[in-house]
Amino acid sequence: MISVRCLIFDTECSQDSLLNTIQPILPRLSETTQVRLLIDDEDSAVASGYQQCAQAPLPKACVCLDDLEESEAHTLKVELESLFEQARATVFDTQLVLKPDWQIGQRTPGTVQLCTFQQKRDISREAFIAIWRDSHTQIAIDTQSTFGYFQNLVLEGQDSGFDALVEEHFPIQAATSPEAFFDAVGDPAKLKHNIDCMMESCARFIQQDTINVIHLSEYKIQ
Repeated sequence: MISVRCLIFDTECSQDSLLNTIQPILPRLSETTQVRLLIDDEDSAVASGYQQCAQAPLPKACVCLDDLEESEAHTLKVELESLFEQARATVFDTQLVLKPDWQIGQRTPGTVQLCTFQQKRDISREAFIAIWRDSHTQIAIDTQSTFGYFQNLVLEGQDSGFDALVEEHFPIQAATSPEAFFDAVGDPAKLKHNIDCMMESCARFIQQDTINVIHLSEYKIQ
């Protein structure tokens, strides 16, 4: 599906302020368009130990619009960037690998790990996509406690600063426990195995010095 992700770098972001800011675009969206807000707040701060910042700054929030027409997406990209003082919107080819159990108007349990990265410099775009989507996907599912998983591939022709954006939903226990994060509670051998498998797989297609990671709270709006 075609989607837009608008990374917001304004210092002050809340669910109410984001909703008020994007209100002009909401009535024009199709009934099938999904709207979610990801926010760096007190609830997500518990997972701050996982933050990585290869390319500053990290976003304070992200507006997610899914199930769009491509022409509509490019229009919304421009409009979203104009609504915020500091924002960067990107149009993606998105795959929803694992669908969380959302409740509209409520905070999704746990946190969402938002990760951006560039493809490994010594492989082609075709190889990058094949390794990521055809091989790595199942490894990520098998080695982590992920219960929601979006793979967002930047459409060609955009200068976003990264090639992919991943959203992974984790239970709140994973925020402070690597064992819970890697689905290996009480099993040190499994923990080491899962970490090693995940790191080895990521190294095949991700340029390691380009990774940004932040955990956010998610609110499903539509």
